[in-house]
Amino acid sequence: METSNVMKPNQHYNLNSTPQLAAIQKSFSYIQKAVEEHRTKFNSQDVFFIVDYGCAQGANSFVAIQVIIQALAQKYGLTIENQISVIYNDLPQNDWSALFQVVSQSSVTSLASGKSFYQQILPSNTVQFGYTSTAIHWVPKKPCNLEQHCFALGGKSTAEELKMWSTQAAEDYRVFLQHRSTELKEGAVLVSVTLSRNSSNDTGNLPIYHNLYRSAITVLDQDELLNYNILVYYRSLEEQTDPTLLKELSFELICADLHLLPHPIYEEYHSKNIDFEEFIEKYTQCIRSWSESSLLRCLRKDRTEEEQLKINEEFWNEFRNGIRLQGAEPFKHNPYRSYIVLRKL
Repeated sequence: METSNVMKPNQHYNLNSTPQLAAIQKSFSYIQKAVEEHRTKFNSQDVFFIVDYGCAQGANSFVAIQVIIQALAQKYGLTIENQISVIYNDLPQNDWSALFQVVSQSSVTSLASGKSFYQQILPSNTVQFGYTSTAIHWVPKKPCNLEQHCFALGGKSTAEELKMWSTQAAEDYRVFLQHRSTELKEGAVLVSVTLSRNSSNDTGNLPIYHNLYRSAITVLDQDELLNYNILVYYRSLEEQTDPTLLKELSFELICADLHLLPHPIYEEYHSKNIDFEEFIEKYTQCIRSWSESSLLRCLRKDRTEEEQLKINEEFWNEFRNGIRLQGAEPFKHNPYRSYIVLRKL
């Protein structure tokens, strides 16, 4: 069964995910390119399926979907909106009520799919436009425990650990693309925006993971610390655009780029719109929104709810202290992200 890597509920992720929104905004030109390269034949009676794989609570996803719809309307005419059906996909444990509040604003048909994107979501040969952003770096299961860090690419993994994580990540990516290839119609397109690393294996955001692990060391028992692994792997651009893999899965590479974006919360601080303590709090809540489930998952089952809440709050106070000691500068970057457009052959 897939481990539930879910975002912090009750609108928390929607309210604390400006770096992910910045990544989506950067994708607008890639969405435009994908629409230009869309080659699928369809008639006025066909349903035009758009799927967002890993929509989370919807605030950021909705922005991307609106841009996709606008670009399609420019190419095919406004009547295309009458045919569009958007599928918002995420795990069953996702905060769906938050998503439904967001997408209720939509003028097109909106549906939800509570299923892992490492499975087939829609029937074969039905999807016209696929999109995913800041989602497929999550792996569905833990390859092995990391003994000296919470992040496989944190610089402390043994050769064996790194091999197990990279092997699983490669297989997961293959599975993801295989299912998308099955779902997409011939000539349909897939835009993938995902956390990545450069040719020096730098992810651009290692200070986050170092601070998370330092906080974990402070508050967790040894057995819990061993289980405190964040189930993410940042694939390189080359790993994601391997010509042999794409050919095997009937994809054509339209374009692929790597970008290191500024962190919007750091930009607020650097522009003196918020002070340092406000930066610490906003940054902490941002990281908490996507990583807290990893902390709660590693706590022993015999701990009372009161103990779990206490550890959770102590952990995030330590995280704040870590930023306070280091200053804002180490946290100025959004991580590297790959921007890839594929077309189904």
